[in-house]
Amino acid sequence: MELSSSSFTTSIHLARAPGFGFNGCPARSNKTLADEKVSRVMAFAELQELVDTPNETLGVEYKSWLDLNSHEARADIARHIAAIANHGGGYIVFGFDDTTLQYVPSPYADKIDRDFISSIVKKYLEPTFQCDVSLVRSTAGNEHPVVIVPAHGASPVCAKANGPMDGKKIQGIIQGQYYLRKTGPESASILTAAEWAPVIRRCAMHERASILGALDAALRGTQTAPSSTQDAIRRWHDAAHVAFLKEISNRDGCEEVAQSHWQLSYSIERSDEQQLSRQSLLQTLREINSEVRDLIKTGWSMFYVFDVPEISPLWQTDAASGLEENDFLECALLRDTRDREFRPLFPDLWRVSPDGKATLIRDYWEDGADWNKSLGWQSGTWLSPNLLTKALAEFVRHARGMAERFDNPTTVTFRIEWHGLTDRTIRDPFGLWMNNWTSHSSHRVATGSWPLTSLTDAWPEIVAELAAPAMRSFTTEFVLSADWIRGQASKWLRE
Repeated sequence: MELSSSSFTTSIHLARAPGFGFNGCPARSNKTLADEKVSRVMAFAELQELVDTPNETLGVEYKSWLDLNSHEARADIARHIAAIANHGGGYIVFGFDDTTLQYVPSPYADKIDRDFISSIVKKYLEPTFQCDVSLVRSTAGNEHPVVIVPAHGASPVCAKANGPMDGKKIQGIIQGQYYLRKTGPESASILTAAEWAPVIRRCAMHERASILGALDAALRGTQTAPSSTQDAIRRWHDAAHVAFLKEISNRDGCEEVAQSHWQLSYSIERSDEQQLSRQSLLQTLREINSEVRDLIKTGWSMFYVFDVPEISPLWQTDAASGLEENDFLECALLRDTRDREFRPLFPDLWRVSPDGKATLIRDYWEDGADWNKSLGWQSGTWLSPNLLTKALAEFVRHARGMAERFDNPTTVTFRIEWHGLTDRTIRDPFGLWMNNWTSHSSHRVATGSWPLTSLTDAWPEIVAELAAPAMRSFTTEFVLSADWIRGQASKWLRE
């Protein structure tokens, strides 16, 4: 079956009743697509959490429905968008009472969609930017538009027009003002140097990234990491893998996941011994999550920070990690104790340390039972180079975002490891790959170090090199080229 990936709608509907089948573990929520041809492999569980367990934070604004013809309502939304962008990105969720966070039905027939939000941004804000809008159905069966607001770039977002007048008072938003999310939470004008500080820091970070990306291409290319660096990242990587296998062993019916999964790790080298603030590391991860969307949107982001207690990241230590007694953030979704209908039901485990190390372990999305059933394929029998390169690109982009938080980053070292490749065939649900290339090895490892400058605009070359060992386990006839990856990337934001 051939299907263009661009045929998928940007809106999502997550059904209430979960099934079973992801490698024998409980399946992810059933999904209904607009084209009803295949189930979408990328479950929007991070958006699902917003509507199932509403919790207003600095990065999330809950709003009741609004009259799309009300200029005051539009100006109010513009202020929230500006504040969330200047906060580092986040969400606006419609359909909840502003005070109680209980669902309220919409009294309006008009729909809040991407075009409507774009019209607000264009009228009230500069520089202009694009917000996505997804329609998410809660487990209670209620539909909620969710506006996904990106982080600001090299310049903060400013109001370029006033909201409507009510007597002598301007409503909603004031021209020339810069807004930020503040305790409450609320979206209010930036008033003090302390409030400006994180915004200025992010602007400087983006500007530095642009400068680094323009440096001499001679700085690019794979480097051989010092043996001490290789040993450190392998120790960090292997310790997380042991922890993952231990979690899997405690869950009945997950034997296939224990055999078939892959792991992505990176380590940021610095010219000093700087560590990121533990107090702000969660917010840093939220900001990077928003920034990664300038390259790729999966709906199931790497290192996503959940707020619900059952799956929120915790500070942990692991003597085997190489960090001695120093702690790191860890999120293990298999520890979720909630009723099944509220679980994200992915086996992801991730760790992030303040000294710039990160690792993520997840199953193959190609093994989704519901997805394979709709395709008429068998779980555990195929691997998609398109899904592979998208995941690697997201990981490299995440590493860049993390490296940019350090004052003196030099290189980033990667280690990627695949388990359970034996007898899988290269295949793709979108018709990009249909052949008989079959892997005759179960395990592959990719490693490499690159200067920070390469992560900005030479990332396709990095992805190609990291993907190569896995592809070589299937065939000697084809190599994923950087040019092919760069060409595919233009489609990723439209999927």
